[in-house]
Amino acid sequence: MIGRYLLAVSTPDLLSLLVVGSLLPAFGSISLAAYLRRHRGKPGANWFMVSLVAVALFCGFYGGSLLVFDPGVRATLELFTFVSVCCIGPPFLAFGLEYTGRSGVVRNPLYGVVVAVPVLTLLLAATNGRYGLLWTGFRLDPTFGAATVRYAVGPWGLFAALFSLGTAGIGTLLLVGTILNYGPLYRREATAVVLSTVPPSVGGLVWLFELGPVPQLNLTPVLILPHVALDAYAFVGTHMFETNPATQRAAERSALDDLNDPLLIVDPNEQVVNLNERAGQLFGVSATESLPIALAELIGSDLDTVRTEGELELPGRAGGTFAASYTSLDDTRDDPVGGTLVLYDITEERQREQQLAVLNRVLRHNLRNEMTVIRGHADAIESGVDDEGVAAQAGAIVEAGDRLLSIGEKVRAFDQIQEGEQRRRSVPVAELLDSVEGDVHAAYPDAVLERTLEPPAVGVQTDPELLELILSNLVENAAEHAETSGPTVEIHVRAADDGRTVFEVRDRNPPIPEIETASLAAGDETPLQHGRGIGLWIVNWCVTALNGEVRFDYNDGNVVTVVLPDSGSA
Repeated sequence: MIGRYLLAVSTPDLLSLLVVGSLLPAFGSISLAAYLRRHRGKPGANWFMVSLVAVALFCGFYGGSLLVFDPGVRATLELFTFVSVCCIGPPFLAFGLEYTGRSGVVRNPLYGVVVAVPVLTLLLAATNGRYGLLWTGFRLDPTFGAATVRYAVGPWGLFAALFSLGTAGIGTLLLVGTILNYGPLYRREATAVVLSTVPPSVGGLVWLFELGPVPQLNLTPVLILPHVALDAYAFVGTHMFETNPATQRAAERSALDDLNDPLLIVDPNEQVVNLNERAGQLFGVSATESLPIALAELIGSDLDTVRTEGELELPGRAGGTFAASYTSLDDTRDDPVGGTLVLYDITEERQREQQLAVLNRVLRHNLRNEMTVIRGHADAIESGVDDEGVAAQAGAIVEAGDRLLSIGEKVRAFDQIQEGEQRRRSVPVAELLDSVEGDVHAAYPDAVLERTLEPPAVGVQTDPELLELILSNLVENAAEHAETSGPTVEIHVRAADDGRTVFEVRDRNPPIPEIETASLAAGDETPLQHGRGIGLWIVNWCVTALNGEVRFDYNDGNVVTVVLPDSGSA
């Protein structure tokens, strides 16, 4: 069919078509290489420009040689043309390796073998007249007015040409892998570059093995024209080098290799197919020698159990308690292909929780019971002796016991609330303050609680037990540290314009020591920062549980501001 079409075109027109069709891709390749100079140094860019220059030389030499009928000059141009073909594939492979994040392969000394093939081809071209390793039997065989030639491709020539096509094919397969692995992010660019290699590859094979209707006519340069057009789309129209999969591949490799926590890659059959160094150390296995291995055999539990429980107990000296996080992996069609299982060592956290639980029980039960006994005996001594000094000492013991019992009661109240679920509901603030006032008067009968509500029916959507604990502790703290009898504590409550509810607790006491509020802000308490007991800590914990905020100011008295979200009228 192609032959019939060519015969139907006049010789001058056909010659012009062949020459222009060969030179246009040369011009386009050089122009694209010049455009890509702005991306020099980016993964794959330099190698792709080298490949484009080789394409331009191939097309330029071949297009110009079609007008040269001098056998000697024509043979020289054909040598340059042939060597240029052999120089296209290796740099394209290097481009594919670097662009897809495999630059280490290119920097490996063994890659020099790939580069050596076109270099050696150039050296053999200079001696082809003597040894004939590229071709033999060179002769002019004009066709359609063009200086086409025929010759028998030699053993090295055949190898070098196929090597160039093969390396270009491998580079293309790397880009296909990018299309499959990284979804739409690089799909258009990589697809364009993959498709661009098809026409010239077919043309090169047809010419090399003389499969076409006109064996002496090489249409590969003409078929490079769509190749250049698709490359221009990929690198100009979609900015292929602006982002590239090397970044994503490096991130994946870094996530696997550099993660300090054990990480396992599990396939759909619950076989561990890869793991990082930390996981290998934990389980005593090697990624290269021991895998794949059943997940249950490695960790002693199946995947469903680990995902349900969220934790994993590993025995042995290197074991402990681990929190497990599983993330599924899907392919480009959203089909599951396995997942990643990351284990976080929480052994020390669980030990601390156990220690705190024991200490909490001691505080809530043993210490409380023993202190009640101590206080009772001290109270009996105080009321049963005539010696004023002994009575005063016993009274001091009673007061100290009352303070410790108060701390224990506060801790117990907060702990009971914390262990239960939060029950948020619409709470009328006026009713809540009545309860707070009753609690305060039970401990400090002379205290005066003044309240201001804006609006009077203001309410808040919150957990009433936590809010009451906040306000009771703040008011009691103000009453306890008052320097006069019958202290007055003011509570101002208002609904803010942004939908939050603001509680201000004011007293006329000296400033709360800055070291106290600093410890709350730092989230830590030292032996020098515990003067006001646990009350402010309970306030801080409760406010945090309600997603609120607390501030401490001083204005002729302490002003503690608690801001809670989700206010409403009740």
